[in-house]
Amino acid sequence: MNIRKPAKLNIGDTIGIVASSLPVLPSFKESYEKGKKVIQDLGFKIKEGNTIGKTRWWMTGTPKEVAEDINSMFADKNIKAIFAQTGGYSASSVLEYLDYEMIGENIKPYIGMSDVTNFHMAFLTKCKMVGFHMDDVTFGLGHPSAEGEEYLGQFQKEIFMKFLTRADPPGIVDALTEWEEWKKGKTEGHLIGGNLHLLTNLIGTPYFPSLKYWKGAILFWEEVGEPLYNIARFLTHLKYAGVLDKIAGMLIGKITYIKPPREKEVVVPDIKEMILEILNGYRFPIMSNLDFGHFTVNIPMPLGIKVSFDTSKSQLNFLESAVRTS
Repeated sequence: MNIRKPAKLNIGDTIGIVASSLPVLPSFKESYEKGKKVIQDLGFKIKEGNTIGKTRWWMTGTPKEVAEDINSMFADKNIKAIFAQTGGYSASSVLEYLDYEMIGENIKPYIGMSDVTNFHMAFLTKCKMVGFHMDDVTFGLGHPSAEGEEYLGQFQKEIFMKFLTRADPPGIVDALTEWEEWKKGKTEGHLIGGNLHLLTNLIGTPYFPSLKYWKGAILFWEEVGEPLYNIARFLTHLKYAGVLDKIAGMLIGKITYIKPPREKEVVVPDIKEMILEILNGYRFPIMSNLDFGHFTVNIPMPLGIKVSFDTSKSQLNFLESAVRTS
């Protein structure tokens, strides 16, 4: 895949922080400050964007104002990477106001997950830019996780430096929790994915990669707070869109807080049974319960970067770097 990588970070570089979805709410403040301290303790400087400290509904301004903050971070030559403070609900409304031509001329890591899936997919589609699906500032670096929290400290710091400050392939990352083999096999391909329902919401828009981008890809996804029938809908949507015909493998992260159906009489299937039934007929290998998603330690999953995996082994092999030397 013809992907554009940003330059690696160096100690002392300045990292910008934007509130590209939810504001830094009062209940977030402590975790946000902890996340900032993690970045500073690693040796980086911080510049907060204009969206930090602002609130409008469930956003930090109008979609155009949020886009202006993101655009200014990309345009600023002194900013070497951009962190989303957290996810939320409004990133899709910002996409039309981003300056993709300018962003394409100022490639740099854009880091975050959940609602940030919208930005990763748009930057991949419009700029062919690596998207860094990683912990955000508030609910990643600054917040205790529900699963694997014993790994947060040193692992988090080591993985951050390995993926963002070194231009050699990260190599094998072993499971921190118990990964599951759902469909046997081994494969390799470039990563594309993020939050499942946000991913499928972009189908049919100018911000969703064409099917040529999906050929030979490894689809990775996670989900939070959805009923099983919605997860079934999302996967079926990807099937009808032709994505599942193109991919070479699937990696499923944590699926948390599954909502029960409104109708109490409905018999809810086992999630593995349901997913494998939808994927019946596809031959690609599947691993599940990997260490990425909501309320868990997050292994970086850089969009566009080639990986390999063997379902008989609880590990993921990153075959190329996500950053370049300069």
